[in-house]
Amino acid sequence: MAADSESGSGTKQASDAHSPMGAIKWGLIAILAVLSIYGLQAKTAAESQLAAVRGEVDSLRKQVDDAADARKASQDEIARLKTAQADALRQVEEGKADVSTAMGKVSELDAKSEALGKQVKDLQAKLAAAEASAAGLKSKLAAAEAQTSKSNAALDAANKANANLEKAKVAAEQARATIEKGRTDAEGAVASLKK
Repeated sequence: MAADSESGSGTKQASDAHSPMGAIKWGLIAILAVLSIYGLQAKTAAESQLAAVRGEVDSLRKQVDDAADARKASQDEIARLKTAQADALRQVEEGKADVSTAMGKVSELDAKSEALGKQVKDLQAKLAAAEASAAGLKSKLAAAEAQTSKSNAALDAANKANANLEKAKVAAEQARATIEKGRTDAEGAVASLKK
């Protein structure tokens, strides 16, 4: 029976293969088989490409993340540089203000120096005049001292003359007293002789 069934099926396949519908059927099976093989190969290739694309995507994502980190670092650096630039400009402005203030002080000190120089010259002129006046006063003082010495000598001479005059007056008074006494004695003698 099995042999009969196998022979029957073989006969049926042979008859199907020789029939137009059977040829189309087998042709379609062959085409589907080829398409399945190509589809499997395409799927495998697609999966490989997909894996490669996923790897590239991951790599690109990493690159994007790195680029974002680099961009953030660059932005931070730019912000820091802007801050430093602002600080530098502020320091420059402050430096300009300090320079302006210093220049004003220098001008003020120059004016004071010129005024002091003029005062020094005036004082030097006054000092020279005072020294000349002092020299004149010294010579006058020397002359006055010499005159004082002469006056003192004359005063001493006058004092001595006055002392001599006083002595002469005393001697004259004594002589007068003596004369008066002599006269009295003479008159007494004359009176006694008249008696």
